This record gives sequence, C-alpha cells and structure tokens, in this order.
Amino acid sequence: MDFSIEDKLKLASEKCDRNYANSFKFSTIYPFTTENIRAYLPLFDLKDKSLFTVGSSADQALNAILCGAKDITVFDICPFTREYYYLKMAAIQTLTMDEFLKFFCYKGYTSTFLCNKNVFDNNLYLKIMAALKSISLELEYFWTELFKRYNRVLIREQLFNMDENKYKIVRCMNYYLNNNDTYNELRNKINTANVKFIQGDIFKYEIKDTFDNIFLSNLSSYYSLAEIRELFDKMLLNLNDNGKMLLAYLYETTIDDEDYMDGEAEIYNIPKVLKTFPREIEFNSFIGGRGLLFKSSKLRDSVITYRKVKKK
Repeated sequence: MDFSIEDKLKLASEKCDRNYANSFKFSTIYPFTTENIRAYLPLFDLKDKSLFTVGSSADQALNAILCGAKDITVFDICPFTREYYYLKMAAIQTLTMDEFLKFFCYKGYTSTFLCNKNVFDNNLYLKIMAALKSISLELEYFWTELFKRYNRVLIREQLFNMDENKYKIVRCMNYYLNNNDTYNELRNKINTANVKFIQGDIFKYEIKDTFDNIFLSNLSSYYSLAEIRELFDKMLLNLNDNGKMLLAYLYETTIDDEDYMDGEAEIYNIPKVLKTFPREIEFNSFIGGRGLLFKSSKLRDSVITYRKVKKK
C-alpha cells in the first residue's frame, strides 16, 4: 500500500481532527518501544548482518544500527513509520541526548505523574529541521506542516499511542539511550546502515528478500496461535540458514507460567504454544519494563526465538 506524502499528511490531520471514521486503522505511532530491547539484543548476531523488523517506534532499527546491522527493512502497518524514523534520525544527528528526551518524551517526563507540555518543542524542532531537510524535502514538509497546523500536545495525544513508559524506563530499555556514549556512538553510525521501509499487512505482503535476523516484536498479541504459526512458516522462507527469528515478545511471562486466562492473547497460553511450534523454539527471560519500574526481578518478560539450522 503506497501513500504519497500528501496522503499521509491528510491521514495525520484526520487523526488530529479526531475524524476517526476516515482515519486509517492502526495509524497511531508508538513513541518508544514498550519492549526491553536492550535485554534481548545480546541474543542476536547483528554486526554486519541484515535485519527485518516490525517497529513503528523506530527503536528496533536504531538499536540494531548501534549493534552494527547494515541492511535493515522496517515493516509496519502504520503509515507514518518512515516519517517518524527520520524525525528521530535527524534529532539524533543534531540534539544532545537530554534534548532528544525532552523533545520526544511525554508521559512521566520528568516526574511520574506529569506530562511533558513541551513535547516536540519548537526551538528544538528548528534545530532538527536542517538535518531533516537534508534527508528529504518531503519529510521536512510533512513534519513542519503538521506542527504548523496543530498544537504539539494535541499531535502527541492524537497521532501517537499512549502506551509509553516513563522516560527513565525508556532509557533503560533502549541501548542507544543508555548513556551519552551510546547515544553519540549511534550518531556516528546512523548513516552507515541501509534502511528501507515497507508499509502494509504482513500477512498479505509478499516479502521477496531474505534476512539474517527477523524481529516480529509483539505481533503475536493481536492474532490467534494458528495465525502466528502461519506467519512463522511464511517468514521462515525469508530467514537465511543459521538466521534467527524473534517470534514473539511476551510481557510478564516466562516458560513456567501455566495460568492462562480466557481473554488473553493465545500466545500467552504457554502449554499450547509449546505444542504449536517446533520443539527447537527457545524462551529467554529477563526483567521487563514493569520490573525495571518497580525494581523487581520477579516481573520478567520473555522472547520466543527460533534459529533456522541448515538441513544436511
């Protein structure tokens, strides 16, 4: 599905005008990842490798670049993923890490119960504009026109998903926001990767390339196990031999959890998952976002991964 920049601006305006009847489904942007990406990155060999990743927040791609990934395909049903990635890219090229957080963070910034009324601060955007324009005139047009038309807080609340951790947790979960050194390292590497974008329904889109790594994020939370098994089989064709797939990200769940509740996504029915997918799948658990928030090692997230071994 191809949208022109004018189409995207119209869609964004419909969201900001609360014209939901005409607005594109799944059109909200995730401001930051809700996954503890920093915890699962060591499970993957990304240096000089190719990656296919879901990710409207752009954080999966940005963290992968920091880890040395060279060819990255970002796939998402949200039509604004490309525009948001390059807004973050331009900000990384021109702002300090503190300025970056001030510009993008909204909920829990800087205090737990406060919202950042200076989100998308105009003075900081003016610093970003030149870098954005050098990437693409249409990208600069999209954001400048949107910021002219609407209040910045309104844009943040209407165009963006409200599922956002407080900024200290966002920093913990993103390798590139870990400290000034990692942030500046990403600034030096961000132009070294070849990043391309595909917008559409992953179940319907024919993906022709193959990749060393595939991140499916938490897509599994929105579909049945049968549908996720279908997607797994489909994406295996796009995974190189010895490549690794992140099949699912599970919040506050480990392989030992057996208390599945009706109404939860089927991916959280661990006994059924173990029967549905190949026995070679692996569970890796770590402290999740809520565990970081409450400083509890008991609140653990997991990823389900699969390595494609070349058949003899």
